[in-house]
Amino acid sequence: MRGALIVATVLAALGLTAGAGEAASAPGPCSLAGVSPPATYDHVVVIFEENASFGRVVGNADAPYFNQLAQQCALATNHHEVAGVSQPNYMAATGGQATGVSVKANAPSIFSQAPSWLELQESMGSNCGGKSTFYKRGHDPAYWYTPLAAQCKLNDIPAPTSPSGLTSIPSSLPAYTFITPNLCHNNHWLKGCPQPNTGSANLRAMDTWLQGTVQTITSTASYQAGRTLILISFDESNTTSTVIPMVAVAGGILPIADATSYDQYALLRASEEALGIQTFLGKAATANDMRAGMHF
Repeated sequence: MRGALIVATVLAALGLTAGAGEAASAPGPCSLAGVSPPATYDHVVVIFEENASFGRVVGNADAPYFNQLAQQCALATNHHEVAGVSQPNYMAATGGQATGVSVKANAPSIFSQAPSWLELQESMGSNCGGKSTFYKRGHDPAYWYTPLAAQCKLNDIPAPTSPSGLTSIPSSLPAYTFITPNLCHNNHWLKGCPQPNTGSANLRAMDTWLQGTVQTITSTASYQAGRTLILISFDESNTTSTVIPMVAVAGGILPIADATSYDQYALLRASEEALGIQTFLGKAATANDMRAGMHF
């Protein structure tokens, strides 16, 4: 009951009602004139942030851009982690199974399902898992899939380190792109990060990076034509709650707060459906249909 009250309070602050769309207060990336969600998208971009509960982010002034998207696009208010550590959640969202930490998976993934794919890993030392201070392999799902070993060396590539986010992306995005910020920009912190190690500073750094990255994607011709979908999720909560923030961003999405129960398996199913893939991997096959509830 207390959780429901918190969600209702947060939604009221955002001007949203669970399960019902409302007009956003100002135009945003989802309110493109003459654009509506297609049956399938040409491009799906998934961005993962880290370690924050729904109540830590949604309605928090330290994350103004995420909350702009939450108000203007499709917000999941009952989206859950499937594990309490990073790698299993990333694997669940890309392969339908929450595999263990530092464990390779000899299994299919959405990377192998999609006609083409790319991973952009901020600050990674070299292609496909090259170590560096602010990069973490547990946040790099493609690295762990054994069937992707050859492709990983070509398609899992470093993104430049920048507090302003990704200011450029490949001119022609593949069908599926997975983007991971580094440990300074994903709501984590390590010695050497430019911001002080406080909850507020880390959340602001995350939000600034996210804004730059999303705005780079939304400025592309494909996004403006309504052909690109962006799914933004956190991997897990940092509290006893398992509810984490998640928002869908695309042209023509109406503002909505959807209280259906989702998790990273549902996120995988939504990514597959959005690309026209009908063979749902692992537990995505029985996950709730995020596209139906969030109307993208």
